[in-house]
Amino acid sequence: MNVAELERRSGIGRHALRYYEKLGLIGAHRRANNYRDYSEQTVADLQFIQLAQSMGFSLAAIGEILAAKRGNTINCAQGAALIAEKMAEIQAKIVTLQGAYASLDAERAKLEASAIAKGLMVPNLPVQKAVSRQ
Repeated sequence: MNVAELERRSGIGRHALRYYEKLGLIGAHRRANNYRDYSEQTVADLQFIQLAQSMGFSLAAIGEILAAKRGNTINCAQGAALIAEKMAEIQAKIVTLQGAYASLDAERAKLEASAIAKGLMVPNLPVQKAVSRQ
């Protein structure tokens, strides 16, 4: 399939497709007229790239995973370990962000109390409470 068809089927623009190709995430065969020709596997690879990015994997990590998949050097257990590592990274970020949120919330409350004490109007802004995960 040509680049226009791949764009349509994947929802990814041609500039991103060429960037992915430059990084080695996807590949294209060249036709006699030197146009790129993409396979059905490219569509599957692009779906995987989008999924992995949504899970927080970098393009470099995605490239390593794709290379391992293509070379058949990764199994389900190793894939599960990669996911578990990413989950631990995300959980650490959540903890850090919850701490930052609590600090901001405490500072906001102090500033609002000070404003009220000085007779200043405090805007009634919606404030969401941090969600704690057990």
